[in-house]
Amino acid sequence: MATVLVIDDEEKIRGVYATMLKREGHRAIEAESAEAASDLMLKHAIDLVLLDINMAEVDGAVFYEIIRTFHRRARVIVASVYPINDQKQLIEAADDYYDKSDSLKVLLEKIKALLNR
Repeated sequence: MATVLVIDDEEKIRGVYATMLKREGHRAIEAESAEAASDLMLKHAIDLVLLDINMAEVDGAVFYEIIRTFHRRARVIVASVYPINDQKQLIEAADDYYDKSDSLKVLLEKIKALLNR
């Protein structure tokens, strides 16, 4: 069982991802902002982060740098409404990228692939 931190400012999206993760046997922790996520990452050993780009105050690109500096062990999938090529330009070195217009099956496959590495 992996611990996955879902960081997204939209409650509905966090809920959908968390439900999917729990069905797969993972522990899902939700954060509505980078600040909340930072607090959670200090309290929990996070295996994987699903990271939105567009968030108030601290965006995903900035928070990605924080993750890489202080939580190097955590893998990161950028999950955004931006096309994947745009995501790669905004956050160059993420472990993977997910376009929210794709199916949840695609996201789940990406999660499984990263957790099985």
